[in-house]
Amino acid sequence: MIALRERNFRLYWLGQAVSNIGNWMQVVALGWFILQLTGSPIALGLLGLTQFLPVLLLSLAGGILADRFLRLHLLMVTQSAAMALAFILTILTLMGKPPLWSLLLIAALSAAITAIDNPARQAFLSDLVGKDLLLSAVALNASVYNGAAVIGPSLAGLVLLRVGAAGCFLLNAFSFLAVLIALAVISIEKANQGKVSLTPARGNESFTTSLREFGSLRHKPAILAVLGIAAATSLLGRPYLLLMPAFAREVQHVGLQGLGLMVAASGLGSLIGAFLLASLRSSKRLEHLLFITGVCFGISLAIFALVPYFLPASLVLLGCGAGATMTMMVANTLLQTSAPSAMKGRVMSLYTLIAAGFTPLGALDWVGICYDHSRHRGYNCGDIWLSIHRAQETMFKKSSRNNVNLLNTLLTLNMLL
Repeated sequence: MIALRERNFRLYWLGQAVSNIGNWMQVVALGWFILQLTGSPIALGLLGLTQFLPVLLLSLAGGILADRFLRLHLLMVTQSAAMALAFILTILTLMGKPPLWSLLLIAALSAAITAIDNPARQAFLSDLVGKDLLLSAVALNASVYNGAAVIGPSLAGLVLLRVGAAGCFLLNAFSFLAVLIALAVISIEKANQGKVSLTPARGNESFTTSLREFGSLRHKPAILAVLGIAAATSLLGRPYLLLMPAFAREVQHVGLQGLGLMVAASGLGSLIGAFLLASLRSSKRLEHLLFITGVCFGISLAIFALVPYFLPASLVLLGCGAGATMTMMVANTLLQTSAPSAMKGRVMSLYTLIAAGFTPLGALDWVGICYDHSRHRGYNCGDIWLSIHRAQETMFKKSSRNNVNLLNTLLTLNMLL
C-alpha cells in the first residue's frame, strides 16, 4: 500500500472512500424508493436502463474532456454537479410521491455525470503518483469501491428503516464534500508549487478532432492488446456475478441466504485481490502479471462451473472475485502507463466503457447459451477463458519476443474467440 505514502493520493483516496459509500447508499435507496412508489418491477428495469445508456453513450465524450481540460478541475465540476443532483433528489423525495419520470431523469443525469467523471477519475491517478506507484494506486482505488459496495448497502438498510430514502440521498449529497475538499487541497498545493495551470490542457482543439484521434490508437498495438484482453474478461468472465442468482437456484439449489453468501464470497475475493496488488512494491513486468491473473481467473471459473456442492463452490468464488479484480486492475495500470499523456483520458474512456458495458452484454449472451445447453454445462465460459490462457502460456514459454509482441498474441487469441 505504498501509494498511500503520497499525501495527495492519500487525501483523494480518503475522499473517494466516503463518497463511494454515499453513492452506494443512494443506489440501494433509489431502487427501494421507486419500488415502493410504483410497486412495479418494470420500473426498476427502466431505472437500470436510464442508468446504463448514458454510460454507453457518453463515456468516449468523457475521455475527450479528460484530455482537453485539467482533470483536477473537471473532477471538481462533475463532483459538484453530482452533489447538486443528490440534493434535488432529496427534495423530490421529501415532497412525498414525486412522479416516476422525475426520479428517472435524476438517475439519467447522474449516470451522464458518472460517464464523464469516470475517465477523468481513472486518469487522474497517474497525475497523483508516479509510474512505480500506479499499480498500488489503482488497486487501492478498486479496494475503496469494493469496500463501499459492502458498507454502503448495509448503512442504507439502517437509514431506510430509521429515516427513509430521503436520509440516504441527503447523506450521499454531503459525502461529496469529502472529495471536493480533497480536490481543493490538492489544487491549492499544486498551484503553490507551480504544477497546475489555470488554463485548459488542450482547450483549443475541436471536439471532432479529438474524436478523430481515437483512430491513432490503431498504431498502438500494446494498448489495443490490453483493451482486447479487458474486453474478453468483461464479456466472458465477469458476467458470472450477474448470473449468480440463477446459478444459485438452478445448480446449487440454495435460497436467498445462500445467494448472499456466494455474492459475499466473491466480494471478499475482490477485496483480497485488490489488497494483494496494492501491497506489491514494484509495477514492473505487468504483462506477465496480467497473464498470471488471467490464467488464475480462468481456472477459478472453470472449477466453479464444475463443482456441484455449495460450500466448495463458495470457496472457489474467492478466487473468482480476486482473479476478476486483479486482471482488470493490471489491465488498467498497463493502459495508463502505455498511453501517451495527450491520449490518456480517451484510452481510459475505452477501458471504462468496456468495464461497464461489456459485462451486462456478456450476461445476455450467456443466458442465451444456457437455454441452448443443459443447465449445469450452459455457463461454461471459465473453460473457454482457461483454454485461451493455456494457449497463451504455451506461446509465452516458446516466445522470446518483447512485451508488445506478447500482448499482440494475447489479443489475437481473444479476437479469434
